[in-house]
Amino acid sequence: MTGNRNPSPPPDSSVRRFTDDLVGAALAGDYDGVADALGVLARSDPARLPAAVVGELVSRCTGAVRALQRTQADALFTVVVENERGEPAPVERLPRGPRSALRAVLAALNDDGPSRDIHVELATRGGPVDLVGVLSHLLVWLVELSAPSAAEFPLLSCFAG
Repeated sequence: MTGNRNPSPPPDSSVRRFTDDLVGAALAGDYDGVADALGVLARSDPARLPAAVVGELVSRCTGAVRALQRTQADALFTVVVENERGEPAPVERLPRGPRSALRAVLAALNDDGPSRDIHVELATRGGPVDLVGVLSHLLVWLVELSAPSAAEFPLLSCFAG
């Protein structure tokens, strides 16, 4: 990604490689590369391309959680949402797209493929700004989950769209 200021959207067969580059840029702190790629995806057509990238990022977040959670292979996963003051908050307070992405990760963690697919689709239904919000959340979550200092269940960041 670095050095390529005009990346083109990948064909379906290259979603994984494109996602590898996107994640690599995020993990390396190459924010210009991430921004360029997110812009390309937000403007891409057909809509199934962003959904494929969101689905791949959901899978990677799921894999990162499973790598951190080494006990209870059949655990049921849930989340607790807190506001900026650390107080419990309803999940519905999250923006619609990131809320759907979070639900897709939970569905994948709980081995519910059909629900995962529905929530991936719901996460990508908004406009370009909404899609950038979803992709940004997933990338931030993946970076947080991949940090060497990540606790067994680290806090994941959510921010307004």
